[in-house]
Order: sequence, then C-alpha cells, then structure tokens
Amino acid sequence: MRSVDATQPLSSLFALTNDARILSTQINATAEGLFSDDPAEVAAATQALEELITAEAGNRAALLNKADAWCWVIATLCAQADARRKHAQRLAELAIADERHAQTLKDQLINALQRVDPEATKWDLPSHKLNSRRTQAVVLDPDILPEDLPAAFQRVKTTCAPDKSAIAAALKAGQTVEGARLVERRSWRIA
Repeated sequence: MRSVDATQPLSSLFALTNDARILSTQINATAEGLFSDDPAEVAAATQALEELITAEAGNRAALLNKADAWCWVIATLCAQADARRKHAQRLAELAIADERHAQTLKDQLINALQRVDPEATKWDLPSHKLNSRRTQAVVLDPDILPEDLPAAFQRVKTTCAPDKSAIAAALKAGQTVEGARLVERRSWRIA
C-alpha cells in the first residue's frame, strides 16, 4: 500500500479520492495501536495518527477544492449548452421568418410576371429560371375529424409502449415482470 504525502499537490480528482481511501485505511490500521498495553506503542500510534489526520485534513481540503472546480466546469458547460440551445432556437425562428419573407416575395414576383403573361409556366431570367409544375393535394375541412370519414378513407395507426407506472407498481407489490426490474437511482443537481 502506498503512503500519501499531503505536502505534494495532487492534480487528479481520482487520485485525491484514492488517497482518501488509502488514508482512511491507514488511520483505521494505526488506531488499533492505541489499544496496546505498551505505552511506547500507544505513543507511536498517537503520533502516527496525528500525522495521518493532518494528511487526511489536507487531502480532504484538496478534494473539496477539486470537486468544487469540477462543479464549476460542469455548471459552465450546462450554461454554455443552454445558451447554445437558445441561440439555435433564435436562429430557427429567424430561418422561419426568412422562409416566410422569401415565400411572400416569390408570390409577389409570380403575381407580377403572370400579369404580363398569365399562361406562362416558365420564365428564363438573366441569372435565374422560374419553373412551375402542377400538383394535386387533398384539402380537408378543418372541422372534419378522421373518424367522420368513411372507413375506406381512414388510416389507423396503433402503437404499443410499456406502461412503466403499472410495471413499477407490480414490481413494488412483489410481482415478477419478465424483462423488467426496479432500480433505484440518485439524481444530483449542482447548485
């Protein structure tokens, strides 16, 4: 087992947590010397415990500072993600507005060109071409529900999803549900 030197700066959160475990083991092992009948052994154990406790306090402070730094990084990344999400939403809204403006301008352009030649289906401009094609689409009255249409004109979709609330209730009641198990998780929040 390696010894921990609290005077050496430890840079890794994982090294600090490992050192905390090692120090705890060393403290427990050294504390057994306090129950010796030999006063010299008790004195040596007391001295060793003082050193280990000092090292543990230093390691704990370094660990808390390191964990706090990790929280700062996590909070910064979450804030950055939120800002990017809001920026993406703003860009999406701008894109929708641009598409609407483009469609309005396209409609106005076509209306203007059709005044010149109402029968034209294509326009060859100096840098662009306008082409049209015929399409057909079914437009339903917004007041008509799919159920109001004859069965031949309805498309029925069926989906199946697990009822996790019912499964959880059954598992809590001691029932066995094939392929399901109840797990307990802890949720953490950085404040």
